[in-house]
Amino acid sequence: MPDTDAFPETPARPTRVVPPVAAYGLSAAMVAAAILGALIVDQVAGASNLSLIFVLPVVVAAAAFGWGPALFAAVAGMAAFNFFLIAPRGSFRVDDPANVWALGLLLVVAAIVSGVAALARARAVDAWRRADQAQALQAFAHALVGAPDRAAVAEAAAQALARAFRAPCVVLLEQDGVLASQASAGGAVLSDADLEAAGWALAARLPSHAGAYPIDRSAFDFWPVADHGRWRAVLGVGRSGAAADRPSDPQGLMETVGAYLSVALAREAYAAEVLDGRVAAAGQRLKADLLAAVSHDLKTPLSTILITLQSLVRFADVHDAQTRAELLRLAIVETERLSGLVANLLDMSRLEAGAVAVTPSAALPVTIATVARRHAATALSGHTVIEEVAVDAPALLVDPALSETALANILENAGKYAPPGSQVRIRFFAEDGAGVFEVTDQGPGFHGSAEPLFEKFARGVQGDGRAPGTGLGLSIARGFAEAQGGRVEAADRDDAPGACVRLILPLAPHLVVA
Repeated sequence: MPDTDAFPETPARPTRVVPPVAAYGLSAAMVAAAILGALIVDQVAGASNLSLIFVLPVVVAAAAFGWGPALFAAVAGMAAFNFFLIAPRGSFRVDDPANVWALGLLLVVAAIVSGVAALARARAVDAWRRADQAQALQAFAHALVGAPDRAAVAEAAAQALARAFRAPCVVLLEQDGVLASQASAGGAVLSDADLEAAGWALAARLPSHAGAYPIDRSAFDFWPVADHGRWRAVLGVGRSGAAADRPSDPQGLMETVGAYLSVALAREAYAAEVLDGRVAAAGQRLKADLLAAVSHDLKTPLSTILITLQSLVRFADVHDAQTRAELLRLAIVETERLSGLVANLLDMSRLEAGAVAVTPSAALPVTIATVARRHAATALSGHTVIEEVAVDAPALLVDPALSETALANILENAGKYAPPGSQVRIRFFAEDGAGVFEVTDQGPGFHGSAEPLFEKFARGVQGDGRAPGTGLGLSIARGFAEAQGGRVEAADRDDAPGACVRLILPLAPHLVVA
């Protein structure tokens, strides 16, 4: 019989299950106590109707142990009353015919009382079983509401069955045409014969009983479960539990649990379909955003380059040297801008694919700042750039290329949104064991939380409402920083209008840069 600790949240039974030997032994002990009590009363008070004392063991045995021990107590009590209290005492012979009627009446009354008490006990036990099954189903329903996946659904079903049947239970789900044990309770262990019986029940769409044809070696009863016409689950209950603990209507209980399980599996399948739909919709939105960025921001430099080159070819005889130089400079600027846009798209693809390779080494902040300014030179043109990065600043333990790209994207963002002629300040300092690049500008700021601007293709407002670029700069900067164990923080300036963006990277203590 399985350990009752395997079946949680079970309410207290109205009567405990006592082994038959103990039940009959306790009934005999109660009859012995009744004999002793009757003899004491007879010696002290000499009261009549002492036979009623022998009814008490019958009532107690019936309520506690059932019909068999109660009937035993009735017969034993009648015999004891005859032997110890009816003349001639010490024998089973009865001299007075009236005492024969008394013994018969005692036996009839004891039998009737034991029957009534046993019936009340049986009804109490049945009520307990039904209440426990109802609570098990209620707990099962609550568990299904929060079940995140098929495994959790199967686990909840196994626990409910183990509690209702007081026996080892298992739930098997079909996956890729094969049944797999998804959850078990009550110490259930399946043999090869059990798995064969479960497969037969699913294929035949019929229950399979332990020890019966066609798999007589199986120790489990199995019931198949259908989901919208598709049979894809099997519920199993072991036969190792006590027969008295099994529900009176196991088929009905299995159908109820199977119906709950079917609904839960269908819900999980629908949720997966909805999730796939959402992923597909998100992918379509991403494609649309990317198309919008490409169509607007890549088309402009390409058009400029094309027109410039066409002008140089078609009007080569008309343009003087200064005009040709200016057109070539414009083509170079737009080419660099186009190259930066493509580089950002490639960097974001690397971040999305998790293909960013980090090779940390000791690097000087002044070198990172210098290279980043050079990469962002086009966006910073027309601004006054103030660099406050000491040559002897502590070294950073970073991937120099990733750090330079991250800082360059932050500088480009400042250059795009700060008005021409304004200041863009780069400052480096150590704080809380980390190195901090702080970039401040005199632009419009973020007007609240800056977090939305770290999303892909998110851009602020400038001029006609559409800022230049793909809206990937801050997102790439944060991705590259986090890949190196750092982070990016952004907020409005406290001392003046504008934005303040911090690139925080790990320091490299005790390292010397050659």
